[in-house]
Amino acid sequence: MVDWGRVLAATGEVLSGLSEAAIVNTWLEKNDEGAFTSIVTQVSSSSTDEVDRLDAALLSFAKMNPNADVRVRLIKFYAVFKISEMQRYQEFRGFPQ
Repeated sequence: MVDWGRVLAATGEVLSGLSEAAIVNTWLEKNDEGAFTSIVTQVSSSSTDEVDRLDAALLSFAKMNPNADVRVRLIKFYAVFKISEMQRYQEFRGFPQ
């Protein structure tokens, strides 16, 4: 018998990962100023769970991207992300585990 709960949960995790990659790719398509504005908007309008998932994904993308120029941009994006997160929550929430 198929455990649809587990299947749907796994599907949700995959889709969530795809949506995070799509968000980051949208930022990469913009100039820095446009990307920074989009990052601030994303952080301020997302649920805490979404912010946490995007935090982990963005850090992972910044560490793993093989292109040095893209890595530098992603690191800048991550810095803007963490500052935006700190402004939203009025505290530094740390780094993903």
